[in-house]
Amino acid sequence: MVAQPVNRMADQFRAGLERPVEMVKEHPLPSMLLMFGVGIGVGVLLSQAVCNTLMEVVEEPTMTEKMKRQVFDALSHVMSPSMYKQFQQYAQQYTS
Repeated sequence: MVAQPVNRMADQFRAGLERPVEMVKEHPLPSMLLMFGVGIGVGVLLSQAVCNTLMEVVEEPTMTEKMKRQVFDALSHVMSPSMYKQFQQYAQQYTS
């Protein structure tokens, strides 16, 4: 019962591989939509690969890290070196 539709689809697939130009002429819209989908899929995969590569190269600090750096810079000018060192140890203990 199931073997007939499967065999029929396999025969159609084989025929499509043997004569691609005729298949596209017979079914232009499905062929175009298939190629559009393949193009979108390849584009997404390539963009993910490129973005992941760029993210590894350029790692920007988050807003929190930027603010933390600014606070540390400001405090380093106001506090004594020993107090600043203690403050850094305290901050690392509670932010890690």
